[in-house]
Amino acid sequence: MKLDEIQPPHCHAVANRLLVEARAIREELGRSEDTRPGPEITGAEPREVYFEACVAWRKAARLASEIGVEASRPAPAAPRVDHLRPGHVHQMIESTLAQIEDIQQRLGISERAKTPAIESNRQPSDVLATLVRVNRELSRSLERPFTPSDVYRTVALASAYVSRLGGDAAMAPFERRRQPAHCYTQLEACLARAAAIVTKRGQKALSVRNAPPDVLPGDVYDLANLVLGEVAFLHAITPAAAPLHAFEPLVGGHRLPAHVHQLARTLEAQLAALG
Repeated sequence: MKLDEIQPPHCHAVANRLLVEARAIREELGRSEDTRPGPEITGAEPREVYFEACVAWRKAARLASEIGVEASRPAPAAPRVDHLRPGHVHQMIESTLAQIEDIQQRLGISERAKTPAIESNRQPSDVLATLVRVNRELSRSLERPFTPSDVYRTVALASAYVSRLGGDAAMAPFERRRQPAHCYTQLEACLARAAAIVTKRGQKALSVRNAPPDVLPGDVYDLANLVLGEVAFLHAITPAAAPLHAFEPLVGGHRLPAHVHQLARTLEAQLAALG
């Protein structure tokens, strides 16, 4: 099937296969199930699904490294954010599945799930909700789950995109003893502001409601990547935006949830400055 022929129902089917395979790995490793309810997602576009699929690819790559898979598989080349289509989502999920199959082989799991039948009424929001579940399964399987430092780097990249759009704001004051739930709530506010700006530009944007109970850093990382996707899209559709180069140095170092919360509050102020 050609890339342009792939539609959300195809992505939903392969995402469900990925979910079954990720669950099998989590069970093989003896890890407990994440029984928390998922967020309520509406109005998602393929670009937002793509960024969640990228998260799944990164988590699968980390898990492959942890259990000793000899060589990781490269991700498919990313198109311009404003050119993302369901076919690109499908490619990323298939690439993640290839890593999952390498992990299964390493663990001696011989059973393989079949891709379920296509459900023609499935929309991008359904694919995104399934990938959230996939990412929770993968997070449970990791020896080294994603940390506030990983989240901080993602939010810093989102902040850099907004600064190139002219969204300037002073760094918010540092508040001690913040927890992942505080960071999640703050990033929800950032996502809502970014979505409002996207809508003002005549484009569609998603809505995410109902934060999970007992928020973990991995949940915050997933949400931070949705925020990153929206501001990257805003950057792509703004002709006069200053470029953000891949070779620019990234922030590093150990970060606490309080640092993530501080930067997320700063990002919200930057987005507010954009109007």
